[in-house]
Amino acid sequence: MVVNHSDTAHPLPPGPVATAAALLAALDDARTDVGSPRFATGFQPLDDALRGGVQPHDLVVLGGHPGVGKSVTALQWARRMAMGGQTVVYVDFQHSPTALLRRLLAIELASLARVDERTTLRQVQMLGEEVVLGARPTHALTADPLGDEAVHRLGDYGARLHFVAGSSRATGIVELADIVANHRDGHTALFVDSLQSLSTANPIVGTNTVTGESAAALKELAMVANVPVFALAAAGRAGLGIRRLRLRHLDGAPAIAHEADIAILLNDKSEIVSASHSDLDRVRSTARHGRVVFSIEKHRTGGAGLDLEFRKDFANARFDPDGRFVTDTLVTE
Repeated sequence: MVVNHSDTAHPLPPGPVATAAALLAALDDARTDVGSPRFATGFQPLDDALRGGVQPHDLVVLGGHPGVGKSVTALQWARRMAMGGQTVVYVDFQHSPTALLRRLLAIELASLARVDERTTLRQVQMLGEEVVLGARPTHALTADPLGDEAVHRLGDYGARLHFVAGSSRATGIVELADIVANHRDGHTALFVDSLQSLSTANPIVGTNTVTGESAAALKELAMVANVPVFALAAAGRAGLGIRRLRLRHLDGAPAIAHEADIAILLNDKSEIVSASHSDLDRVRSTARHGRVVFSIEKHRTGGAGLDLEFRKDFANARFDPDGRFVTDTLVTE
């Protein structure tokens, strides 16, 4: 039986007390040779804008309308971190571990496919889906050279990527802390999809209050456990019908704006390019379809107000990680 401790008034113990001199003296002892403590997303120039990636103890909120690519982005970032030798705990309230594995395998197949294999890529992906669902044996996929290569690559980092099925009734902040403690190994990151689904102490209060409580709890977990937390956030009532979603339109926006160290909002580019600018350039307007703008609306340690764009490749469950800064004029709302 799963016990939900989320109704405790203070779910996590307070952090240790240390003097500045003691912290300085302990730096050499704390140094490790297991890689950078920064968590790179693998998206460029986003990582440059984030000064190399996300730091431990950061709360990163990824917001957007349904279907814009939040979950696609999160899984792609988690994959990149695991491939880089970092440990990832991926708690998903929306998708089963099997569904995530299907997406992951589709990404590997697409990223490995050579030009002469593009015509059969979809067939191999469908075969991979059948294998993951248990309808075909694994060797049916590994018998294909592309499938075999994808399975081996996934196996190289798969042990560092932990999928957890979240429950809105039973998975709260204490459960997340236990999961991280049980699976952490070296530099570890936590992904939560989504912020609104996290079990809280006051499920009967208004949605904004519940979401705000979850944001505060996740920030506390990031600080106490010294792990970066990536939380996906949905649009609230204020975001319904809004052409360009901003941080203030998210469910629980006041608390999210206060607690988040980094807030990135996703919007379809075709929806937020100003009409006057689009009329001046019909050719470029066509190219905007299929691209998503990643707007860094908050960044405590770096520059905010930056807009970057990445091309959707949702047929292969991913974005093209090689993006660019937006040069078009965007609407503000």
